[in-house]
Amino acid sequence: MDKVGRRWAIAAMAWGTLYVASKVHHALTGRLGVTGGPAVEPAAYASYRPGGVALAQWGNAGIGVLGVALVALPLLPVAQRLRRWVLLLPLCAFALMALGGGLVMLIRALVTDVGGAAFGAYCLVWSALIAMTARAVANRRLPRSPSSLPAT
Repeated sequence: MDKVGRRWAIAAMAWGTLYVASKVHHALTGRLGVTGGPAVEPAAYASYRPGGVALAQWGNAGIGVLGVALVALPLLPVAQRLRRWVLLLPLCAFALMALGGGLVMLIRALVTDVGGAAFGAYCLVWSALIAMTARAVANRRLPRSPSSLPAT
């Protein structure tokens, strides 16, 4: 991956770490929702057993860590030996998931009064950073194999 691609990946990792930090904070305080997300009705807590809210938020934080790790994977030396599609498929799926979630949150915030526009915008930025990382993976130069070198 070239220098610009590395920067996109690092930016996506840093941006994703903000989500993880938000989820860890919510887990420690036993709160539902996400920073900048839609308002959570108090009745939503009724469906959780004691400690269930924190457990759910720890699970969400874990998913965020997996997302950050996925974006970090192209930066590792082992990634150079992988076929592009092995990295591109999950990166593109992740970018589309963030894009879809961001659009839904943003549109919902604009047409209702539940809030969540800030988190929707956050997801759109994260989606763009992941997509630029995927683009860098798609455009990477593959090392030439010994069999493709001219005979001397």
